[in-house]
Amino acid sequence: MASQSNVADIEIRLAGQEDVEAAYRVLVACDLGRWFDLTLEQFRAWWPTYRGTWVAEQGPVVGYAAARSNEVEVYVVPEARRRGIGTRLLAKAEDAAEEDRITATARRDEAAAAPFLERHGYRFGSETWLMQIDLDREPPEPVWPEGIAVRSFRVEDARGVKELLDVAYAEEPDFREEPFENWSRFMLDDTSFEAESWFVAEAVDGSLAGAVLNWKEGFVKDLVVHPAHRRRGLGEALMLHTFRHFKTRGAPTVTLKTDSINTSQAWRLYERLGMRTIRTYDDFEKRG
Repeated sequence: MASQSNVADIEIRLAGQEDVEAAYRVLVACDLGRWFDLTLEQFRAWWPTYRGTWVAEQGPVVGYAAARSNEVEVYVVPEARRRGIGTRLLAKAEDAAEEDRITATARRDEAAAAPFLERHGYRFGSETWLMQIDLDREPPEPVWPEGIAVRSFRVEDARGVKELLDVAYAEEPDFREEPFENWSRFMLDDTSFEAESWFVAEAVDGSLAGAVLNWKEGFVKDLVVHPAHRRRGLGEALMLHTFRHFKTRGAPTVTLKTDSINTSQAWRLYERLGMRTIRTYDDFEKRG
C-alpha cells in the first residue's frame, strides 16, 4: 500500500504510450463496471484519442488523468486517495481542455466521486444509464418496415455508415463530428469489431435507413435511424435482430448505454424491449 504520509513524493508527469499498461492497471483497480470494462488492447487503441494524458507516480503509477476537447477523466487507485493526487491530476486535464464547458462522468455508487467534482466547481447535468437484457428466452422476430432490407456490414459501407451516424446524431446536445479517419480507426480497428455483428438497413433506393453497430461481446455501440425513416419501427426491429443474433451465439446478455439528454428518448424503446438499468453514472459539467 502506498504511504499516506508524504504528498510531495508524488510526481505528476505527462504520460506517453509507454505508460498505457500502468494506466490500465489503475483503471482496473477503480472497478468502474461493464461500460468501462475495456481489455488492455482496447484501452491501448483508445489512448491516442486523448488530447493529453498524465500519470501520478510514487514508485508505481497510482493515478492518471486524461483530457479531450471538452471532457476530463481522473482515476486514482483506492489506497492512494484523499491525498490531493486527484486534485493535481484534474488541474492538468482541465488546463488541456479546449472549451469553456468541461464535462466529467462519475459512477453514482462511488460515494466520493460527486463530492470531489462538486468541490472543484462541477455541477450535476444529466444521467447515463447502462442497460441490459438477459437472453434467457427466444427474442421475438423483428417486423421490418415496408421496403427495408437488412444485411451485415461490409467494409465498403464504412463511409455511408459514418455519414448516417453524423446525420442521426446531429441534434444530440454533445455531438461533435469527427473526421472519418479517426472514426474508422477507433471503430474498425477495435479488437471488438467484427462485420458479422454490425447490421445495416437499406431502403429501396439503396440508401442506408438505419444501422446497429455491435461489439462482438454483445455491447450495442450505436443504434441509429435516419430522420426520414423514424417512427416506423426500424429501431425496434434492429434491436430485436441484435438480440436474436447474440442469442444464436450463446451470449447471456446484450448491454448498451444511453443517457437522459438523448433527444429521441431511446431508453423508452429499450425498456419496452425488456432492458433494465444495471448501473447509473452521473454526468457533471463545469463552465469556465
